[in-house]
Amino acid sequence: MPTSRAKLVKALVFVGGLLASFSFILLGEAGEKPAAVLSEASDTAAVQDFELQPWVPFFVQQGIASWYGPGFHGRRTASGTRYNMHELTAAHRSLPFGSLVRVENPRNGAAIIVQITDRGPFVRRNIIDLSRKAAELLDVRLHRVRIAAFLPPRDSSKLLSFAPGWQPVVVPSAVCVLTDTLGTWDAVWRRWQLLRDSLPELRIFVGWAPDQDSAQSRPPHPLRFYLGKLSHPRFITLLQPPE
Repeated sequence: MPTSRAKLVKALVFVGGLLASFSFILLGEAGEKPAAVLSEASDTAAVQDFELQPWVPFFVQQGIASWYGPGFHGRRTASGTRYNMHELTAAHRSLPFGSLVRVENPRNGAAIIVQITDRGPFVRRNIIDLSRKAAELLDVRLHRVRIAAFLPPRDSSKLLSFAPGWQPVVVPSAVCVLTDTLGTWDAVWRRWQLLRDSLPELRIFVGWAPDQDSAQSRPPHPLRFYLGKLSHPRFITLLQPPE
């Protein structure tokens, strides 16, 4: 009997040791999960607390807008590209090539975005030369306009997008699901126009080309234009698309 008891005690001790070890492993695994959960919660909180920020232009001006068309169509611009009067581009005397400019016609409230690709106008009183397409959309021939020039945020964790009236706003890149990449403003705008009715959730985003930022780049600025959608319900609600 003593021998049987001793064996029983040893067996119990052995089983107890196994249970203790197994419990320790389970506790260790359980202790690792909250860290991942906390990390996800922190990311969610950062996005949740992010406020849509109107993007401040680096240059504003008011004055007369003119336009140029058939006589210059197909000619080389000052930036080296070919002028296409059907694209959303413009000429300015000093703004860096590649800059985006919001142009507003105060007479009718119409606003669009154009990209600077050329130098001009050469009439002293005029402040910007619009492409024929841009002038048509704004209903401008020789009219007073407001212009505001901007580039994307320096911070790669943020992208530019657009609110109604083509007002530029900053959004966290973490909530942007990018689907198409294009090289010019006109290209992304045209594709958005083509798809917007069938894909109302589609948005335009603007950032710097890979390995470039506003501190490194030289005009023409190497921007990238994206089509995509917002993945976070809060931003979907807050950021309505342009008209």
